[in-house]
Amino acid sequence: MSKGLVVIGFDFADNRQIALDFLHQNSVTFPNILDSSEEAVETGLMTYGATAAPVNYIIDRKGKISFVWLGYDENSKRGVDVLKNLGLK
Repeated sequence: MSKGLVVIGFDFADNRQIALDFLHQNSVTFPNILDSSEEAVETGLMTYGATAAPVNYIIDRKGKISFVWLGYDENSKRGVDVLKNLGLK
């Protein structure tokens, strides 16, 4: 938090145990909301405009969405590049 960044995951599409296994296998340490209830699906799709899960957002210090991408890409450096551009890495 000292640099103004908070990361929270939101998975509204996957089975809870599958999501937990994935997070564990990939050593994810940031908090994640795992909820596939009808209300969570509606929130993900309607409120946040996600068209797939997981959806990834990087939000800058002013609360502006700096970058969004859908899905998981093991070799992607997109997030790292955005953090560098924001002066956070």
